[in-house]
Amino acid sequence: MPVSTDSRAHLVSSDVRDHNLGLVLTTVDRLGGAARAEIALETGLARSAMSNLSAVLLESRLLRPAEEQPVARIGRRIERLELDGRHLAVVGAQLEVDEALVLAHDLGGRVLYREALQVRTAHGDAEAIATLIAERVTACLADLTARSITPISLDLVVPGMVTDGETVKYALDLGWIGVPFRELVASRVPAFPAGVHLGGDAPLAGYAEFTALREEPGLAGLTNMYYLKSATGIGGAVIMDGRLLTGSHGTLYAPGHVIVVPDGLLCACGRNGCLATVADPEVVLRNAGLSDFRDRKGLPAALEELIRRARAGEEVASAAVTEAMRWFRMLLDNTIFLYEPELIVLGGYLASFVDELSRLPQPTLEWLGCGNLRGPLAIQPARRGAFAAVHGAITLRRLELLAAPTRCGLLAVV
Repeated sequence: MPVSTDSRAHLVSSDVRDHNLGLVLTTVDRLGGAARAEIALETGLARSAMSNLSAVLLESRLLRPAEEQPVARIGRRIERLELDGRHLAVVGAQLEVDEALVLAHDLGGRVLYREALQVRTAHGDAEAIATLIAERVTACLADLTARSITPISLDLVVPGMVTDGETVKYALDLGWIGVPFRELVASRVPAFPAGVHLGGDAPLAGYAEFTALREEPGLAGLTNMYYLKSATGIGGAVIMDGRLLTGSHGTLYAPGHVIVVPDGLLCACGRNGCLATVADPEVVLRNAGLSDFRDRKGLPAALEELIRRARAGEEVASAAVTEAMRWFRMLLDNTIFLYEPELIVLGGYLASFVDELSRLPQPTLEWLGCGNLRGPLAIQPARRGAFAAVHGAITLRRLELLAAPTRCGLLAVV
């Protein structure tokens, strides 16, 4: 029989092989390590195929024998495999008002680099901020290179709306409208084999909090969650059936621009009465008499001071927080009936006021519940802290790389 010269046959064969390699990697990642027979059972792959695929992945240092091997029966050796990829890094950089965060994980999800830097973000000056982020990413790359670790991808995270993976449609707290931030940073850093990517902070933070909760006892079955944060602006995410909810244009849930005051104040988005006009962090700080403090020390420090003063019973700060919580409770009350989440997670400075935000009507609270977290207990503080969004971004990128190791170039870096 003549050998086929049809390039489509080769393409299909290559795609199937890449899919199977990715299937092995993602299965090992999900199980936290497994023997070849277990992986074959989970994936449906033939054992002969499993033997060949695992050999390729071991040679490429994407898998390794588990450090702790179980005791096998006499005469048999059952080798467990686990994710390796310690020589490869997924890098993320998160921008907030007056703060920059850089994080890098290896392909097994282990932390390689972590930096939090207090900065002053010039309002409206995207070029200056791109330079700042590029400098911090470059410092991270130098650290990784010194340890013989190859950076594969870079994810940029901003507090705004991103619809095309290239442009910040708007980030009102930064004074940005239509800023091509991905290209601004990409032009200032070395090329990454799997590219430079851009996303909005709230949905990525929501995803990170969702995965953190699912790792906790009794919550593995969590599928529907609502995330609300207030730090740089007000953001949120809705997760339904384990996936982030998106709109027809790729835009994501924006709670800061839900109208809560009909015919209220004009918002920077051009509409009247948005939640941001009465409960944005900048508004709350102003009402708490902390505007000068915020100007001197930056937004993160000012929010910490707000929490401190409110907890100490300082009258003006307590009144400002009480007023803000009233609007946030209104949002949560309506959100529960709109989306029926099992759990609500509060991020940013709202994580410090879970008790206040749990004071919802009993008929509303009865809709909430997963595992042993029910009613008011189903309203939880965020787990991931300030790094939540960038953690979510590089976790999703890591899973994408593992699912297609050949196409993403992982096999070429040994």
